[in-house]
Amino acid sequence: MPDVSIPCVLYRGGTSRGLLFLEEDLPYPRDVLPPILLRAFGSPDTRQIDGVGGGTSLTSKALIVGPERGCDADVRMLFGQVAVAAPDVDWGGNCGNMTAAVGPFAIEAGLVPAVEPVTIVRIRSVNTGVLVRAHVPVRGGRVVTEGDYAIAGVAGTAARIDLEWLNPGGSTTGRVLPTGRPRDRFVLAGGREIDVSIVDAGNPVVFCAASALGLTGTELPPAMEARAGVMQTLEDIRSIAAEVLAIVPDRAVATRISPGLPKVAFVAPRAAYRTTAGDMLAGDTHDLQARLLSMQTAHRSYAGGGGICTAVAARLPGTVVHECASSPSGDPDAVRIAHPAGVMAVRISLSGTSVDPHVISATVSRTARRIMSGAVWIPQELISQLPTTNFQLPR
Repeated sequence: MPDVSIPCVLYRGGTSRGLLFLEEDLPYPRDVLPPILLRAFGSPDTRQIDGVGGGTSLTSKALIVGPERGCDADVRMLFGQVAVAAPDVDWGGNCGNMTAAVGPFAIEAGLVPAVEPVTIVRIRSVNTGVLVRAHVPVRGGRVVTEGDYAIAGVAGTAARIDLEWLNPGGSTTGRVLPTGRPRDRFVLAGGREIDVSIVDAGNPVVFCAASALGLTGTELPPAMEARAGVMQTLEDIRSIAAEVLAIVPDRAVATRISPGLPKVAFVAPRAAYRTTAGDMLAGDTHDLQARLLSMQTAHRSYAGGGGICTAVAARLPGTVVHECASSPSGDPDAVRIAHPAGVMAVRISLSGTSVDPHVISATVSRTARRIMSGAVWIPQELISQLPTTNFQLPR
């Protein structure tokens, strides 16, 4: 039985890479999509040798994009985090980095007309309902990719794409502080207690202090992953938070049922450190240190949605993030987050009170590049039994 080709585009979005599909080319409900995406990326396999994945969670991402008929958005996106070593696809949240590719993809696919010099593409996340305005540079009716903007974790420079997340607070839980408190205390296995802050903005993240883990906060991914006990503690913290947020019924099944949501991160006061590229950054280049886990591995840079959440948490008194963050310098609305590859700046606008905050908007600047256009080949037996439907936003 011959294979079936499905049109798609391979994109780098921010510090991530993945496949973008048009809805019309993947007209299937999300609960039957995992076998297709797993085969496309070559999972489960740590090397992903039989697919387009790169063997990391950062290079195993899929986005399905289609026209949105609402008056407040032009297109909608469904994000799937494809596991590397497990036969899973997590639909739980957004990918702030890959969202940078949605605007250019929508323009190039003819879903949104090109308007010079900047085309604003209004994007609705199917996963969370959040609205994003992507400011995409355009010249001569085409998306501009060359430019002088650099982001940590990507070599060279490219055209800047500003991603303006509107009302991203409570993206999954409905509240910026889902427990109603800026700080909670978790009891881990063996009775060990640790203070955490659960914040939901862009994506829900549970934060703890690096010092509580015996870390400095300047560790790079290989050093983090070499500490098996620390990695397990972080996953235990994440699993408890998943139960607290009712994402899973029991913490014991969180790794299996929801490996990607919530995220877990640890933070520390700013300090001089050496990046993964070998550059030495002085402490005054950032406001705090932060390290994030992605699908049970150390993130090589920092997630866009995680950056939004970290910036919001840094502005909320009482959180473990606020305790570590220095006073803002220069732009009072920006939070500069030091991660393994460098520094990410997030501009946020807040209102409300520290107990009941409201995130008006959060803006992250990223870059994106179309790497390859074509089709991915999938065995026909995976396709022939699938029911077709049209994607709809959750009701």
